[in-house]
Amino acid sequence: MVLPDPLVVAGNLNLENSQIRQLPNSLTVNGNLNLAYSNIEYLPAQLRIGGYLNLAHSKIVAINEGLQVNGDLSLMGTKLTKLPARLYVGGNLYLANSTITELPQFLFVKGNIYLGGITITHIPEHAQIEGMIYQ
Repeated sequence: MVLPDPLVVAGNLNLENSQIRQLPNSLTVNGNLNLAYSNIEYLPAQLRIGGYLNLAHSKIVAINEGLQVNGDLSLMGTKLTKLPARLYVGGNLYLANSTITELPQFLFVKGNIYLGGITITHIPEHAQIEGMIYQ
């Protein structure tokens, strides 16, 4: 299945457990984007998300520099080793069972960060976390 490019979704886009490997280069989802357990490895260069982005247990290998998610961002169970230097999360950030060990220099999280047992070795001085960090 190939999605049209550009693609604008007025509500939510649920591709959980999808076999789709590539998203359109230009994708706008005004609601939530659920890519949990999907085969997606890379996000589109022109990605706009109005709600949450769920990448839990997906095959994602990199997150775009300057990504802005207006809701929660779930990276639980991914093989990501690093987050981009600039990342905005308008809700909570979920990192449980990931391989992330440090937070990016210009991270902005309006909610909480849930580590789920992973160890963060360094919190940069320019990172802004409005909520709490939970182990």
